[in-house]
Amino acid sequence: MNKLKIITSSQAKLIDKLTIEKGIAPETLMEQAAFSVADIAETFEPTSILCVVGKGNNAGDGIAAGRILKNRGYNVEILIVGDPTQGSPGFKKQLEIAKKYEINIYRFNVDKINYSQYDLIIDGLIGIGLKGEVKGEVAEAITHINSSESKVLSVDIPSGISSDTGEVLGTAVKADQAVTFGFLKIGHLLYPAREYCGEIKVAPLSFDNSLVNSINRELILEDTVKNLLPNRPEDSYKYKFGTVLILAGSEKYPGAPILSAIGAQRTGAGMVKLITPGDSSNVLALEPSIIYRSLKKEHFEEEDVNNLKEEIEKSNVIVLGPGITENAKGFVTKLVDTYRDDKLFVLDADALLILKEKDVKLNKNFVITPHVGELSKVYKNLKNDVFGLEEYAKELNCTIVFKSSTTLITNGEKTYFNITGNSSLAKGGSGDLLSGVIGSYIAQGLPTMQACIIGSYVVYKTARDLSLKYTNYCLTPKTIADNLYKTIHQLNS
Repeated sequence: MNKLKIITSSQAKLIDKLTIEKGIAPETLMEQAAFSVADIAETFEPTSILCVVGKGNNAGDGIAAGRILKNRGYNVEILIVGDPTQGSPGFKKQLEIAKKYEINIYRFNVDKINYSQYDLIIDGLIGIGLKGEVKGEVAEAITHINSSESKVLSVDIPSGISSDTGEVLGTAVKADQAVTFGFLKIGHLLYPAREYCGEIKVAPLSFDNSLVNSINRELILEDTVKNLLPNRPEDSYKYKFGTVLILAGSEKYPGAPILSAIGAQRTGAGMVKLITPGDSSNVLALEPSIIYRSLKKEHFEEEDVNNLKEEIEKSNVIVLGPGITENAKGFVTKLVDTYRDDKLFVLDADALLILKEKDVKLNKNFVITPHVGELSKVYKNLKNDVFGLEEYAKELNCTIVFKSSTTLITNGEKTYFNITGNSSLAKGGSGDLLSGVIGSYIAQGLPTMQACIIGSYVVYKTARDLSLKYTNYCLTPKTIADNLYKTIHQLNS
């Protein structure tokens, strides 16, 4: 199976170290990296190339790539930013080699450079080692690169980007492409970095493959989910595929539970029951096979836990929260306290408000699906903090689907990155649909992590494909629900 693992800057350094200890020379790794950069640089079909480099090993990669391209017949020049006498051993060695290849070498703020005269700029200023905010000459050089009319290829990650958070530290290079080595870095996949990286290429180096299994972060690809769809034997009946009970909605928000119910029904659950306080009877016009009941009140109340005992105990998974409002907090608290060890739960929207309570206890039976705003209400903003999210998942002892421009799925031990979606999902109702889909896959017997991976992929991939026709502006969650079958069909083929 094709996998794209995701590593931190410290893991990257450790992998380098362990590979070198096994006998692969640092110079060999640098030469391999440089050939990858040079090969990708050629796809831009440049005639003149400027390698803008700092003084670390990232600069060594950039200089070596420039020398390879010079040897292939391109007009290549090198611009050094900073004091070359303070450079790393790899940088110094590559600089000496470049001089022997008679490449023109300039110094920043010493020699005048017209950046726009080059078809391609190779950015080898910083790479993944950046710790603090970019300042001084490096910041000036980045401004010149971004102001040029040249295409830009960044080595490993655009200079100025934190490879562990995806944040811009002061200023950053806007690249057309970035080539990284062996593994993706966290920063490649989080905004705003994703806009700065352009197209990301992953080039193989001679890293020891035995190290791969120890990496606990992974990008969700089609190959990741291809074999996750629940088995659906012909000799079956409805209860074999589970019962999803959706406890959602209110008089104020009748639409949210409809989307959750349709999502569950359209992705294979055997039985979908929707119980809501308000009037969501339109669900029957959209999908009459859904079992629907209204409590004919404004919102759920604590006493409803006892009143709904029979339906709760007959369900396999409970989707709780879409559209229930803060008024239902007592109902949610009692339901969770009563059934936390006996039922599987997907908590979304205002059901997540119970996480504000210091004594709240979840467990591995729970999936929570907050977006950035919802998580900020009950914990804090973790948009660019993968490590913090993983720690929170460990603390809660559950699986978190953190919905954002890059959706993160983690149980604290394993973390998956979903970049399949787009801004068409940035609309009310998208999360409600997703909750129902995840609940459906859990009801069909998938472990919670697998259900979250395939559920998010099916919804996001469907949205991305449909947006080509409907645009990101016009596509709605209902249209996505109606077309989930297309993505499922692709996965089955």
